[in-house]
Amino acid sequence: MSVRLAVLSPAVFEALADGDRVAGEQLTGLSMTPWFADRIDIWQYMLTLLEGRPENADWLMQAIVLDTGDVIGNAGFKGAPVGGEVELGYSIAPEHRRRGHASAVVELLVGRARREPLVEQVVARIAPDNGASVGVVTKAGFVPREDWNHPRWGRQLQFVRCTPTPVE
Repeated sequence: MSVRLAVLSPAVFEALADGDRVAGEQLTGLSMTPWFADRIDIWQYMLTLLEGRPENADWLMQAIVLDTGDVIGNAGFKGAPVGGEVELGYSIAPEHRRRGHASAVVELLVGRARREPLVEQVVARIAPDNGASVGVVTKAGFVPREDWNHPRWGRQLQFVRCTPTPVE
């Protein structure tokens, strides 16, 4: 089963941040599970990334959609490139994990980053106890870099993948 990424607009982030799944569904045409819609911290964070920073608009979370139309998670970036780097993030609903969806999504995100001349590296920051995500990013060619200390979640393992511009 293949996956695609569906863009979520600021209006969708606002609706989901307010806990309004019905409005999110109406705005996207997607059927959203409570697991997806109720990730209010993520939707609020996306809105903070837009505050006074319009360049971030094209570099935020999207819905992960199966070819069946089911929304199974979120994936995207945590803002526009800074200093040649862009950070990715993703989360797959528990019942859809361990099926290769995360690997497919990481490749989609890296492909997007490679098409951007401003991006030299893609960064992934992962909780030390998340062995599955460590496996996903290392399989995708990411290599370890010094740990990152996140102000909210503490120590994170940090991985990086260079993104040479594809040859035309």
